[in-house]
Amino acid sequence: MKMLILPIIGIILALILIFNLIKIVNKNRKEKRISEYSLSKKDFDDTTIFEKIIHFIWKLVHYLSNLISQSKYFVKKSSKYEKYILVKEEKYKSPIDYFTVKIITLIIVLILYFGLVLTESINFNIIMLVVTIILSYCIPDFMWNMSYNQKCNDIRNKLYESIIIIDDNLSKTNIYNAINKVIDQLDDSISDEYQRILIDLSYNISISQAYKRFYERTKIKEIEIIYNVLNVDQSNLEDAFKIIRNQFSYYDTLNNNKESNNTLINIFKYTFISIPLLLVLLINILDSSYLKILISDAYGVLIIEILAILYILLILILNLVLEVGNE
Repeated sequence: MKMLILPIIGIILALILIFNLIKIVNKNRKEKRISEYSLSKKDFDDTTIFEKIIHFIWKLVHYLSNLISQSKYFVKKSSKYEKYILVKEEKYKSPIDYFTVKIITLIIVLILYFGLVLTESINFNIIMLVVTIILSYCIPDFMWNMSYNQKCNDIRNKLYESIIIIDDNLSKTNIYNAINKVIDQLDDSISDEYQRILIDLSYNISISQAYKRFYERTKIKEIEIIYNVLNVDQSNLEDAFKIIRNQFSYYDTLNNNKESNNTLINIFKYTFISIPLLLVLLINILDSSYLKILISDAYGVLIIEILAILYILLILILNLVLEVGNE
């Protein structure tokens, strides 16, 4: 009987999810315009099936976020996630959605944990419960931060190209049109930040302050150079961007020299990360009883979780050392 509890819980959760999905779909069909956070048909015209699925998931998350957003504490707590949202995503994403994803992840993991306890697959242990809660709550932050760091690396690689585009166009047009050229010609990572600069300029924020805000979001040191040059003299942007372009040519040469090193470093890093996973897979193929012994015992599961935490910390330290060594 106890073995049936987990499947029954899964069926009930699936029915609840299906009911809410049907409810949202019917609501979307009846309304011509859903809300300022939702997507209209026009928004889907140029999107792939995968993007549509992602957008729909985010709408479901936002539906749950409306309940959480009633609390000022949670709204304030989620404000740090604003930097993860692209300008084009602001119509259907909000910072509270990220906090909602963390809560959903925590709830799902706790359901799975107590399901395993109820079916006597593992024994209840308060230390293991605490470790499970901490891991499930922190892992989404870890993943989002890694993704944002990748975005910042992409911006760093494209920054010199954006300066060239602005410098080439300033002699023929104004700063607004020059930035629009950057947005049109470069990828989402950097064009999103230039869209934010245009928004800042529309609110009468100076170009130097707009770049300062750009730097505060990404912490890319090269952007600080742009801000410092523009802060000295904004009266002649054409001359200022020529100075910036000359300075950036040096940094671009360094970045090109680093590119081959980065490839080798990434190969080493990903190989190092994959080794434990390959070992676990190999052990499971040779004799699955080893893992079953660990999983069936509370202390065994606790050891696995502690090792996972230590390994994640080791990866973070290794990544930090490699990045510092490559600067």
